[in-house]
Amino acid sequence: MSGNPLSAVIPLLPAVILKTHFGAVWLIRMACLLVIGALVTMGRNYRNTRTFSSVLLLIAAVIAFTESASGHAADTGDFTVAEIMDFLHLAAALVWGGGLFTISLLVFPASMGNGPQAQSQVRVVERFSRTAGVALAVIVATSLYNAWIDVGSLDALFKSPYGKAILAKIVFFVLLLVLAAFNRSISVPRLQEWAGLPAARPGAVGRYLESLFSPVVRNQKKELNASRFLRTVRIEAFLMLGLLFCAAVLRHEVPARHFAHLNSAHPSGEHPGSGHEGHMHHAGSGPAPVARLETDPAHIVAGAPVLMKVHLEDRNRRPFEGLIVHHDRILHAIIIGEDLSVFAHIHPEDLGPVTNEMKKKATFPLRFTFPKAGKYLIGFDFATEEGQYSNKAYLSVSGGPAMTKPKVDQSTEKNFGAYHVSLKHSPAKIKAGADTLLRFLIEQNGKPIKNLEPYLGAPMHLAIVRSDLTEFIHTHGFTPEDLQGPMHAGPSERFGPEIDAEIVFPRKGMYKIFSQVRREDKVLLFDFAVKVE
Repeated sequence: MSGNPLSAVIPLLPAVILKTHFGAVWLIRMACLLVIGALVTMGRNYRNTRTFSSVLLLIAAVIAFTESASGHAADTGDFTVAEIMDFLHLAAALVWGGGLFTISLLVFPASMGNGPQAQSQVRVVERFSRTAGVALAVIVATSLYNAWIDVGSLDALFKSPYGKAILAKIVFFVLLLVLAAFNRSISVPRLQEWAGLPAARPGAVGRYLESLFSPVVRNQKKELNASRFLRTVRIEAFLMLGLLFCAAVLRHEVPARHFAHLNSAHPSGEHPGSGHEGHMHHAGSGPAPVARLETDPAHIVAGAPVLMKVHLEDRNRRPFEGLIVHHDRILHAIIIGEDLSVFAHIHPEDLGPVTNEMKKKATFPLRFTFPKAGKYLIGFDFATEEGQYSNKAYLSVSGGPAMTKPKVDQSTEKNFGAYHVSLKHSPAKIKAGADTLLRFLIEQNGKPIKNLEPYLGAPMHLAIVRSDLTEFIHTHGFTPEDLQGPMHAGPSERFGPEIDAEIVFPRKGMYKIFSQVRREDKVLLFDFAVKVE
């Protein structure tokens, strides 16, 4: 999970297992597996009873639920709608897939006999066909919900690894659906006739499929019905393996909705993003609210996912009222490590839609995996109609590897992948408490970039932090076109290569400047260091 060598991971296992949400869910799963093993070993005399099967089925359902409780669906908390929908999706897929494997490997091992044996096997097929129909309905409903939560847009579906895995899964699902419809409408009624049982009357879909496939089945001998059915079921089972493989990939891939934001944790480079609009640059009036941070687990270990809840409160510890969306997000959270190399820009919307209940309680979820041990600053940016507010909190992360002292590179020209970026500031010597103009020039292959796009409603987002993490500023850049246009107008659809920002550094010291811009649906992250006198 963390990418660390085994020698570094083993000492951390007790903390991960005993002090994290993932560890608690893993312990429940292991306990259920041990109980199943004990029941199967000691309950030989009861294996053929309905009660024994029901108990095993119930324990298996708990194990399936632990999968949902330890995956992306648990981002918003336990027993939420997202987690329950994920469980139903997983359970329905297992019922359908498990039934296919059982029928193809056990019920029809080679061919069907005649008489009572054939009738009993066909009855199994009848029941599975009905059960699979219900499972299919559940899969479709939960798939639409999960896609709405975890994908969010067609752009993310086609451009993110998560979305591409979903597209592959859809291909397998459609092929499975065609075979399942063929078996249910054509194969099962013919098996019933062959076994001497009353055949089910086909519905509208069945009649259409009969007319469509009539050349295929018209001249088939009745005794070949079983072997043909077995062949198609085994093809279904093979396709189900492909679908389950795609599902396994999705369990470990970053959801498309917040793919761009979580990938911002890298020091530099390109990341997928999305365009937004809207400006707000004035500070809010009145007593400043407080951002209180709660984490699960309370003891954070590097490499283990952490669910955070941000409580925005007034001075009386009541939920802060009047929150509005600014720069297309209800809350911006900037995470910076003490080595000044770890950076992330995340939001509650990365985990799903912001609900009215969240706004009423002024409590919003965040999820992040801290890659290194040490001290982290988390800066919060939010707004009301009166203006914008900033707040910050600190977290300590244990485990390893540990962050080292920051390496300060005061170069004013740097290469970030294929991009060459230069930073100029006026005045030449930056003074604490005085206005400072920062100007970024972005080029590629010696040519100025003129097709930058708005990112979260601004030409550039800047997170500025003092090297000891005691000062934090989140602000936004502008272009010369912004200054010439009407006040409060959004940024141009295309701009560059220069972006400016006005900053007042509060104290002397060394500062790190993280800046994010967007080009061709990718978010670029640049970083510079400046000395303030």
